[in-house]
Amino acid sequence: MVKRKAELAITVPTVGRKRYEQVAEALIDLIRSGALAVGETMPGELELVTRFGVSRHTVREALRRLEGLGLIGRHQGIGTVVKAREPLQSYVQSVRSPEELLRYPPESQLTVLQVEPVRANRKLARLIGCTVGSQWVRVSALRRIRHSHLPICHLDLYLLPEFAEVAELMGKRLQPVYEMIEQRFGHRVSDVRVEIRAGLIPESLSGVLDVLPGSPSLQVVRRYYGEDRKVFEVSVSEHPAERYTYSIQLRRGWQSGADGPSHWST
Repeated sequence: MVKRKAELAITVPTVGRKRYEQVAEALIDLIRSGALAVGETMPGELELVTRFGVSRHTVREALRRLEGLGLIGRHQGIGTVVKAREPLQSYVQSVRSPEELLRYPPESQLTVLQVEPVRANRKLARLIGCTVGSQWVRVSALRRIRHSHLPICHLDLYLLPEFAEVAELMGKRLQPVYEMIEQRFGHRVSDVRVEIRAGLIPESLSGVLDVLPGSPSLQVVRRYYGEDRKVFEVSVSEHPAERYTYSIQLRRGWQSGADGPSHWST
């Protein structure tokens, strides 16, 4: 096998995306152009670190992206090998910002009911994704359409105590909570993970939601992770089934964020 790693000319795409995305796209370009041929062993992690001027973590994230696209495979004792010139096609939802994940109508309004400190027991720790005994601040609220008495959902928002002061702004600003935290504390979002579950409205929420206990519900859990990879905000929304519909539009493609910079993809 002829290796041409020394001849590779690596060009990082225009800034505007995360660094690992830029590295991934540069490597994709090399594979698609044939500069890195199918069956060829790619440069090692340390060599890529030097060529791109990035951290080893960034290189690993970029390679993980390529592996997920089916472009490369990692083999013990051999290294990382190019498997395909074109990535596997998949359906991708392209989202420009976290608030576009399950967006509520603009005429909806949040009313805060209670703010209280809580300590995570086992059940809450599983839900949030934190350690048992950790301290949080819970903000309970209702979201309604303006001029309507029926709530869309009940919300329990969990914040790390150091960010608790943004609870005072909830319902007074249309700005998402994670943006308030970014602006006030400089704590930036790295990942947002969303879970959607079918369930039943518990008796404790049936009164405020104006439904019978045990009515069908759609529970949405959003977990916000910082650049330190730790969760700092979790929202748990309980929606009566007949009052909330979630629909998405998927485009066919292989490169998330292809329509512009700073895209998020699910």
